[in-house]
Amino acid sequence: MAPVIWYLLNLLALPIIGFLVLLVIAMKSGEASELRRVHSKAGVYMSILGAVLISSGVAICWFVYGNTGLFWTYAIVWAVVLHTSFVLWGMIALAQAIGNKPPYFPRRLL
Repeated sequence: MAPVIWYLLNLLALPIIGFLVLLVIAMKSGEASELRRVHSKAGVYMSILGAVLISSGVAICWFVYGNTGLFWTYAIVWAVVLHTSFVLWGMIALAQAIGNKPPYFPRRLL
C-alpha cells in the first residue's frame, strides 16, 4: 500500500518529495513481494506519464495560441482534467492494493 500512498501524496500534497520517495521505493523493491513491486513500478510510470502529458499539452497549446485567453482556458482545463484522471487512477490503485490485487496497468510495462 505504501507505494500507492506515496503516488497520491506526490499528486496531492508533496509533489517532488513524494516522487523521490516513490522512486526510492521502486528501486528497492527488488526483494519485496511481487505485488509491492508491481504497484511501485506502476506508480513511477504513472507519475512520469502524468508530468509529460500535462507539460507537453500545455507547451503545444502555448506554441499554437501564444499568450492569449484561449491558451489560458485550454491550459487550465487540460491540467485539471489530466490531474483529476491521474488522482482517480491512484484511488483505484489504492483500492486494488488494499485488496491484494495488482493495479490496472499494462502487464508488459511491469
